[in-house]
Amino acid sequence: MKKIISTGVLCLLLAGCSMINRERVPDEVPNWTVAYAMPSFYPVRVIKAYGINTQEDWTSILHTHSQFMTVSDFNRIKGFLPDYNGYGLPLYFTTMGGYRQIRPTNHLPDKVVLYWTSLFNAKFYITELDVTPKMKALAYKKQSYIRPDGIKRACYQTTFDFGFLPNGQVKVWLEGCGKYTYVTELSPTSTPETDYNGSTYSDHNQTRNSVLKRAKKANATLTPIPWDKVNKVYTSENYFVDQLH
Repeated sequence: MKKIISTGVLCLLLAGCSMINRERVPDEVPNWTVAYAMPSFYPVRVIKAYGINTQEDWTSILHTHSQFMTVSDFNRIKGFLPDYNGYGLPLYFTTMGGYRQIRPTNHLPDKVVLYWTSLFNAKFYITELDVTPKMKALAYKKQSYIRPDGIKRACYQTTFDFGFLPNGQVKVWLEGCGKYTYVTELSPTSTPETDYNGSTYSDHNQTRNSVLKRAKKANATLTPIPWDKVNKVYTSENYFVDQLH
């Protein structure tokens, strides 16, 4: 009988510890998502993406798809951002799309991991974002946003926007509430010889040719990379670009 009671008490204690360790997040905070911005002339493909929370011991896989050449189409982006020149990063929800978690949670990850391919030169990268306490504080901060129709809404910045550059660097913003807050620029943590699925450089010949044809059609030069143009950010006049302090 004592063993049974002891076991029961231990289970309750463990459950209590688990609940204490689990972050308390208001239900109204949206589930976190990601979005990908890329230059039309230097498109990428994200092969695998997931978030990790070490304290709560979970990994959340993100949906991905293969239509990055379509999403990054030059004329498509210009339809939403008329001043776009094909080289910069288009920060606009219709030019990036949103990629949700397969099993959604509004508890933020401690790390977001991306396996991606630069389609311009078929190089493979792994990028890891450490979600800092400052980033979490901003994401969980309740704000207000006046929509174009004049309605005021409560909102949160819970979308991680990744802007991919042709040398493997990745810029990161937190999006929401009609603004993009720049948080960091990341170098790749690894440059493997294949992508997550085992594809090699030669497997991307057709895609590389499509990238070259896109640039030729627009009378654009890909090399040397015009960094003054590539580092420029384009967004709607309705959005505000800020920086994390």
